[in-house]
Amino acid sequence: MKIVIAGGGIGGLALARGLAGSGHHVRVLEQSPGLRTGGAAVTIFSNGAAALAGLGAPLAGFGGRLDTLRFDAADGRTIVTADLSVPARRTGFPVTSVPRDRLVEHLARGVDVEFGREIAGVDVHRNGVTAVDTNGDHHEADVLVGADGHRSAVRRAILDPAPAAPNEWTTWQGLTPALPDLAAGTTGVCVVGDAGLVGMLPSGDGLLMWWFDVHRPLDGPLAARFAGYGPLVGRLLDQVRDDQAASFGHVTHRVPDHWGCGSATLLGDAAHAFPPTQAQGANQALEDAWLLSRTLRADPASIPGTLRRYESLRARRVRKVSRRAASEKTNKPMPFPVRVIAGRIPPALIGRAYAAQLRGISSVLNDESV
Repeated sequence: MKIVIAGGGIGGLALARGLAGSGHHVRVLEQSPGLRTGGAAVTIFSNGAAALAGLGAPLAGFGGRLDTLRFDAADGRTIVTADLSVPARRTGFPVTSVPRDRLVEHLARGVDVEFGREIAGVDVHRNGVTAVDTNGDHHEADVLVGADGHRSAVRRAILDPAPAAPNEWTTWQGLTPALPDLAAGTTGVCVVGDAGLVGMLPSGDGLLMWWFDVHRPLDGPLAARFAGYGPLVGRLLDQVRDDQAASFGHVTHRVPDHWGCGSATLLGDAAHAFPPTQAQGANQALEDAWLLSRTLRADPASIPGTLRRYESLRARRVRKVSRRAASEKTNKPMPFPVRVIAGRIPPALIGRAYAAQLRGISSVLNDESV
């Protein structure tokens, strides 16, 4: 089959890697003039790492392993600690914070990407699908996959013209050498208080992924908004600059049972954009790519029905993540009674809960197939 993937981000490139050797002719159309390597780091949980391995692109040799994730209150007291070695042992895949540029370059190896190809329209017809780009070129395909982000032109054409809905939260994030003791370790720290959440994850090579989730518009420097968040955040604010932080507004798509029509479907943020508070955006895109790569090895005559089954399987998984992320609960202080109870839970038990949660939202850990 001729398979066209609109979008050369993490999900689109991962799908192309997964289809390598399938016998299909696979092309990736990317609107940017080159690989989109911007952004800070992404947290690849065990489900995403398992998907990467299944797609023929296992993580190896870069990023920072996370064995522990600690949540502190703004007053410096630890709320809860998760032992992430538990899901790593149960799945065989550790949790890793990976610089986005390294991951994109890793996935792009051997992939045929055509740059400067922005999709302007889509025509789904009896014999397949035609994508038209802004240059006026027509791209005939047996299957079209929209992996072109939350502003997806493919989604607008085949599913829903409504844009992803913004909420009042914004993430300011960066990836720089900072807090060398933390950056060299395997512990991530999140600090939550009335101003929002500050996250810090070691990401390999002395780099620290850091971010600030804020509810109200940022009307001054980060240091002023997060003053009083304890010595660790204070040291971070002394070592980073506001101009090193890129901002990303939080948005959410509704997640219907079906994401496409005919021989056209969606993947990743094009199908189910949601806020980053569960650190599952990239992971769920990789899950989509893993299951879709299996789907596209089916008999071409059955592709439309098979794509709908792919969408239905993924929708019930990703909808759970979307609901949790859209609540933004992790960015808000815990009520004191909940905080007291949470503080008494052993880290290993929290780790087991993480492992169970990951399995509940994962196609790859459940070895699903259409």
